[in-house]
Parts: sequence; C-alpha cells; structure tokens
Amino acid sequence: MSNRGEQNLLKQSTILMFAVAIAGIVTGVISGSQSILFDGFFSLIATFIKVLMLITAQLIAKESNQRFQFGFWHLEPMVLLIEGSFLFLIAIYAFLNGVFGIINGGRDIELGLVIVYAAVFTVIEFAYYFWVRRKNRKLKSTLIQFDNISWLVDAMLSVGLLISFVTALILKQQGYAQWAAYVDPAILILLAFSMLAPSFKILRPALRDVLGIAPDKLDDKVREVLEDISARHGFEGYKTYVQKHGRARFIEIHIVLPAGYPLTGIKTLDAIREEISGMLGAADSARWLTICFTGDRKWIA
Repeated sequence: MSNRGEQNLLKQSTILMFAVAIAGIVTGVISGSQSILFDGFFSLIATFIKVLMLITAQLIAKESNQRFQFGFWHLEPMVLLIEGSFLFLIAIYAFLNGVFGIINGGRDIELGLVIVYAAVFTVIEFAYYFWVRRKNRKLKSTLIQFDNISWLVDAMLSVGLLISFVTALILKQQGYAQWAAYVDPAILILLAFSMLAPSFKILRPALRDVLGIAPDKLDDKVREVLEDISARHGFEGYKTYVQKHGRARFIEIHIVLPAGYPLTGIKTLDAIREEISGMLGAADSARWLTICFTGDRKWIA
C-alpha cells in the first residue's frame, strides 16, 4: 500500500470536508434550518477527525523508535474509536434536537436556499465518495475506508434534506404550511437513526482492536497452519497468540520439539520459519511474526 497516496487522499478529504462544513454552517444560519446547521457542524467535527487520521497515517509511515518499539499502529484503532463515538453521540444529539423541535411547534425556514444547498451537495458528496472508494481498491487502506464513511453519511444527510425540503415546499404550495414547519425537526430525527448503522460499523472493529480481542479469522488461520505443519514435521506441541491493531497483525508462535528431533543446525529451524511464514501469506511491514522453538513444554504453559 502506498502511504504517500493514503496521506494525499486524507489531506484532500480534510480540505473538502472543511469547505462543506463552512457552507453548511453559513447556509444553516441564513436559512434558519437546524438540520442544515447540524449537517454543517457534523462536517466540521468530521474535519477534525480527518486531521487526526492524517496525523496517524504520517506516524504509521515512520520507523519505530525507543519509546514506541512496535511502531504507531495502535493509534489507528484509537482514532477510529473516536470517530465512531463521535457519530454515535451526534446521532443522539440530532434525535433530541428533533424531538424538542416538534414539541415546540416546528420551525419556519427559507426553503429555496436549503433545497439548492441539499441538491448541490448531494451530487458532490456522492461523487467524491464513489471516487475515493474506487481509488482505495488499489491502496487498500483501513483509514481511507473508514474515513470515506463520513462522506457516505454526509451524502445520506444531504439526500434526506433534499427530499424533506422538497416535501415541505409542496406542502406549503398546497396550503399546508402549518405541517411544513415540522419537516425540519422531523428530518433531524430520521437522520439520527440513519447515522446509527455507520457509527456501529466503525465502533465494533475499532473497540475490538483497542481492547486487544483476538481476531477470529487470523486466529483460525494461524491454528490451521500450525496443525498442518505439526502433523508433517512431528512437533510435540505448540501455542499461538494473535492480536490486531488497525492494519497491523501480531503473531507469536511457540513450538515444542520432541526429544531427539533431527537438527542439522540453525538452518533447519529457519527453514521451518520460512515455511510457516509462507503458509500464513505474503509478509509485509504490518505483520509482526515471532516463531520460537523449545524442547520443554513448560515454556508454552
């Protein structure tokens, strides 16, 4: 994966999201629409999250040092956890704001301006989302993948705004202006529910990584490889440990050799290491693989 390409996309995404945030806040203030203002503040906070992601990408690209000897991979799930938590909390805020808006009799807003805003940004945000998704097929960046969710959420917000404001305009033209006033707070409630799924999509894997929960697929793969190689080489036993932090995978394997195992030298053990490494897949900078050998089972207890 090209870290330079990842950083460039994150920079571009940050700048564009900031522009969307300013446009939303200004339009929301002028039109009096709380849902547009909410969309603007969502984009503003998303901009700060993107800045954190960019800093994380830059740190991951650096070599490990004495203080962070395993590199900076652990920062990736922490940033994603912040983003997922932010989406969840802002969804709750939107829901409560919408409910109180309905209780207070709705809001009268300038529909012409907000319809233009929603239409323009629906096209821009969906176009950018699909363009980034296509670019990330080559980069295969976890940060880009989850960062792009914010664009999908923003695009969904704009679609919801557009449909609702057009509905409100029709109601006004048909003489139901009193009902049109409830459209803006009703949108906030619907948008709040639409944001729950994306927030949980980010929170679940990020929380697993932060808590250090072993990834099931990687754990099963390592055990499958060790079962196969143990049967072929006649090992007495083994113990495996796996952990994942963002895109980094940490694999530790301890193998018990039986008494009298034929060793012609250290090259025999290195050959076994190479065999295990190949069976686990192509090695890359994000995979930390440790394979130890012992003749005493107490060292794996």
